[in-house]
Amino acid sequence: MDWPFSKHFKTFDDDTSGATATEYIILLILIACVIIAIVKMYGSTASKKYKTANDTVRKEVTID
Repeated sequence: MDWPFSKHFKTFDDDTSGATATEYIILLILIACVIIAIVKMYGSTASKKYKTANDTVRKEVTID
């Protein structure tokens, strides 16, 4: 016996475009997590270097 919506469910079963989009979203989330982890690990080091460079420039440059 065929159910009235069985034909519609069959087309959903054959469609894999949603799975591809989901895979891209998962990949994007993983890349974002890696970037956030790198920034957290090296962010304070970079901040200290910028502060040191800024302090050095302020000592050497005088505005008349």
